[in-house]
Amino acid sequence: MTGFCQRVLQLNFQSIRIILFLLFLCTPLCFATPTTLFAATSTKAQIADPLADLDFPSYPSIKPNVDFWIKIFAHTSKSQGVIHDNKNLGIIYEVVRLDVSNTARANRKNKKIKKTVAKKYKNILIKLSQGKKPISKEEKRIAKLFGSKAKPSDFKNAAFNIRCQTGLKQQFMDGLARSGAVIDKFKRTFLSHGLPVDLVYLPYVESSYNFKAYSKFGAAGIWQFTRSTGRRYMKINYVVDERRDPFISTDAAARLLKKNYAELKEWPLAITAYNHGLAGMRRAKNAKGSYEKIVKSYKSRSFKFASKNFYSEFLAARIVAKNPEKYFGKIKYQKPYSFKEIRTKGYLPVNDLAKALNLSLEEIQVLNPGLRKPVFNGQKYIPKGYRLKVPKNLTAPKINKKLTALYRDKQKPSRFHRVQKGDTAGSISRIHSVRLYDLILANGLNRRATIYIGQNLRIPVKDEIILAQKMSTTTKSKKTSKKIKVRKKKQVKSVPKPKEAPVNDAIAETIIAPGITEQLPLAKPLKSETTINPNIVTSNLKVLKTIQKDNATIGIIKVEAEETLGHYADWLGVPTQEIRALNKFKFGRAISIDQKIRIPMRKKTVTEFEELRYEFHKEIEEDFFESFSILGIDTYEVKTGDNIWNLSLNELEIPFWLIKKYNPQINFNLLKLSQKIKYPIISKL
Repeated sequence: MTGFCQRVLQLNFQSIRIILFLLFLCTPLCFATPTTLFAATSTKAQIADPLADLDFPSYPSIKPNVDFWIKIFAHTSKSQGVIHDNKNLGIIYEVVRLDVSNTARANRKNKKIKKTVAKKYKNILIKLSQGKKPISKEEKRIAKLFGSKAKPSDFKNAAFNIRCQTGLKQQFMDGLARSGAVIDKFKRTFLSHGLPVDLVYLPYVESSYNFKAYSKFGAAGIWQFTRSTGRRYMKINYVVDERRDPFISTDAAARLLKKNYAELKEWPLAITAYNHGLAGMRRAKNAKGSYEKIVKSYKSRSFKFASKNFYSEFLAARIVAKNPEKYFGKIKYQKPYSFKEIRTKGYLPVNDLAKALNLSLEEIQVLNPGLRKPVFNGQKYIPKGYRLKVPKNLTAPKINKKLTALYRDKQKPSRFHRVQKGDTAGSISRIHSVRLYDLILANGLNRRATIYIGQNLRIPVKDEIILAQKMSTTTKSKKTSKKIKVRKKKQVKSVPKPKEAPVNDAIAETIIAPGITEQLPLAKPLKSETTINPNIVTSNLKVLKTIQKDNATIGIIKVEAEETLGHYADWLGVPTQEIRALNKFKFGRAISIDQKIRIPMRKKTVTEFEELRYEFHKEIEEDFFESFSILGIDTYEVKTGDNIWNLSLNELEIPFWLIKKYNPQINFNLLKLSQKIKYPIISKL
């Protein structure tokens, strides 16, 4: 088929979908309000796409992959690990039993099981690659998996392609149930963009329709948008993260997929680009042409197992989700959400909103998952202009009348104090005129209010609801042990605040918590062997100094993990190119950790810039520790060829900022052979 014919068909498909959407809107339901329209839908998929099978072809070459993922989604539990070949998913060596308990011991046990089994099959495959005839029953079984035409090189390659995949049956079933609340609305969203409605099955792959999903590397929501991609389509900051709003993020996903398809011209490539990135798939298409050729022979450092299998996973998820009773029996779907939206006309305290509308904070939070935790604990107000979702039974005039008197003119600030030598928790509380007890609770300090030089303590704000955090303890590393035991942190119960006057100089150094008085320790050096307090950001977020040049104020900062020139430009309210020009950076040049760069301060004050920078890092760490727990600490020894990005993404599989947090003394730009790096063992909460 010529390119012209393909383009004509694509345009016709899109036109047909738009016509279908318009016809759908012309039904009697169209005379209802959008909220009523949404509320009236059933939990079962009602909107079908007659063109779906043409859009999403299942090529014979990837059928083994699709079948593999059907097994994982529909037949394999979390306690089962499928040992398989990561190139040919039709080759499954064994299914092992895993420990599903959420402990460091289980984590190490499962790693050992996987390592032992992988070593077993590697040895067998190496033996077969040497041309030796299989002797044992197990060797014969493995040889048979590769067929009679297998060559020694096939066995040799397979020896280094062994992988373990954990089952996802329960997660998929839970995702089906959750999807009932939103999936019909999602289908209408895709139809309104002229896109195939079957794209609603993609979140089963990304998140199992878990509205609270958050990955180790910061992808959030059911569509698992990263911050960098999400910022193109949604608001993401310390107060609002629209990636977590299923309806806003679905519209964003539709726009992203539409862009991918417009450039790549076919859905297998457009869907793969959702995982691999549009630029990466553009390179792959230019190199190989078709999707099948890309999957079969395209090679790059980033096009690995996840990207190669993403479309196959989508096809498998689509098959299972369209036939739930075949695979799981009857599914009890959640009822569709129903609500109406109002746009706030000022900054709004959430507690006042709850009282005015006779709602609980939980009800507001469920309807508005895009509002972050600081809004609900009183650190921040609901922002001005926010599309607030409220129960559909409330009328707009009634709501607006009640809220008018509640609006505030400004947002609450985010204040922090970078701990210096000679500081104590008491002296910091005096500097910022806050209660010592509140400072301790806000930062999860231990009983003695121990602080460390370089920590950024969050300063509580007025009317904030401060709950007790996990307090830090100190653990010494064993020099020779790779597996270091740490004491479990106990959840500290909230203690009622004592009724007392504001802290003054006489008592600031002694009152730590109700009934506890002792001398507060001076700030200690932040050494690698100290247990990290997850409630405290340790990056250096201060402007190091300012200089005057041509009547302009220039700030000097040191680059921290996760930061880009784009972030600085946003926080400063200036174009990225202005920062490049100020530092004489060529376009495309990357910045490195701990690098000193100059920033223009013509639109923001130092305090305003530091506040936004602090909120960025605080948001990342708060989100991470709400989704993951630290089970213990281990040690990695640097090997030849290692760099920090390889360690983060492939070896340790945790974000770089977290590695840096546990190794404050290491220069990650100059890693040395056999250097010891501490890293936390993490587990999903």
